[in-house]
Amino acid sequence: MQITLVYIGARSGAKDAYHGLVCSYLRRCAVLAPCGTEAFRSEKALLEWLGRQRGRTPTVVVMLDTRGRELTSEALAAWLGKRRDEGAQHIVFAVGPADGWSEQVRAAGERRGGLLSLGPMTLAHQLARLVMAEQLYRACTILTGHPYHTGH
Repeated sequence: MQITLVYIGARSGAKDAYHGLVCSYLRRCAVLAPCGTEAFRSEKALLEWLGRQRGRTPTVVVMLDTRGRELTSEALAAWLGKRRDEGAQHIVFAVGPADGWSEQVRAAGERRGGLLSLGPMTLAHQLARLVMAEQLYRACTILTGHPYHTGH
């Protein structure tokens, strides 16, 4: 199972203080699944990239959106574990543009995997990427029994 954290925005450069932290958490996930990150300039470019993803199972796409489901870290781990056990090959978590997802893209996300909320507060999109990367790492540690997650 491959996990990719994607976002709409400029590619991370040397001035992006979050990029190194995001990559650090994603590298740590390798005990469960290879992880990576991709940037897209527009929703259209993201949809085109998703259309090119091929595998024996459809790519699962989870759109981060304030209207999505809120999950505990344990529930996210259980959800990931279930997708892994069902044979999902590729799961994409997507952070949208600053003004939110368009209705078309949100609907596509609901069909292909669902909407996930990091909570009711508004977060800067770079920070949302970092929070999601840490939660993916936390889910991996829960699934592998690593002591990183102590439940409080």
